[in-house]
Amino acid sequence: MFGRSWKVATVGGIPVNVDSSWVWIAVFVTWTLWEQFSVHYPNVSSNAALGFAVFAAALFFGSVFLHELAHAVAARLNGIKVLGITLVVFGGFTSARSEEKGPGPAFLISAVGPGMSLALGGLFWALAKATDTWSGPLSGALGYVGFINFLMAGFNVLPGLPLDGGRMLQAVTWRITGNQNRGTRIASRAGMAVGGLLICLAAYESVALQDLFRGIWLGIIGVFILQAARGSEQSIRIRDRLAGGTVADVMTAPPPAIPADMTLSEALDRFLRGHEGEAFPVLAAGKVIGMVSFGSAREVGARDPLRPVRDALIPLDNVLIAAPDERLDTVSDRLGAGRAALVLRDGELVGAVSGRGVYAWATTLR
Repeated sequence: MFGRSWKVATVGGIPVNVDSSWVWIAVFVTWTLWEQFSVHYPNVSSNAALGFAVFAAALFFGSVFLHELAHAVAARLNGIKVLGITLVVFGGFTSARSEEKGPGPAFLISAVGPGMSLALGGLFWALAKATDTWSGPLSGALGYVGFINFLMAGFNVLPGLPLDGGRMLQAVTWRITGNQNRGTRIASRAGMAVGGLLICLAAYESVALQDLFRGIWLGIIGVFILQAARGSEQSIRIRDRLAGGTVADVMTAPPPAIPADMTLSEALDRFLRGHEGEAFPVLAAGKVIGMVSFGSAREVGARDPLRPVRDALIPLDNVLIAAPDERLDTVSDRLGAGRAALVLRDGELVGAVSGRGVYAWATTLR
């Protein structure tokens, strides 16, 4: 959905990433604030106005980070693994399986984000009032960040996916009906309604009120919400399809296997060289006993190239494995988008399955 991202920090073991789209909004927000400070505070020099703009922008993006960190902390407190926080053009998102502990924790994890924004809005509003008598530009910067946090809190509780309010609606519906998919479907359709409403509002702002700038931004946000909500509903259909399929329906031919007794020197020459990013299954008596990669083979083979491949094994416990009769929805959870698994039947290699292959099967199935 977004572009390339860069890891900029790690907080409490949680990676914090910045998407390339965020750079543009950071520059835009700073430039807009610089112009506002220059207009509203004519006695302030251009350099000072820029300094206040950078300060306000930093507080704003810090607030977005704290909003997402609140989600992450709530997930951690509920025993849910947090994969990372990413700042993007429209704010940020926290990668965590919030639904895995049930609707109650899912509701709490979603609600703490707007709660954090509301608290920050109150804090910055109070600081703006406290500094108003002795520093107009500083008070203006704090007041702007307070207003934006109040706006973030109100916007995020709108009842439609992918907003926090949509996830709260999803959790409430899930708790009432006992059906997670129904909760997701209702929240997705509510998200489509919110997105459509914002697009209509964007048209009104642009045509009736002649505010093209605000209209364009409302339209972009509306389209983003509409597409994300549609994606959430589509994910339900995909998951239903996956639940009706097995690994045998989608697996491909097995990768080349390397005999366990082959020397590492021969394995490097015949299989591994030129495939540095791959790993190959290792067979002994017709059974898979592990895998070997260029790195593991070279590490052992550098000392003794005539040692057998079995001495450079990646243990089977560290290898993704699936069974031919395993349901695709459970396999998909393990694979994600970019991973692959060996398909074994009673230890014998019968095929391979990838996350991309599973998704392609689910989206093309009729």
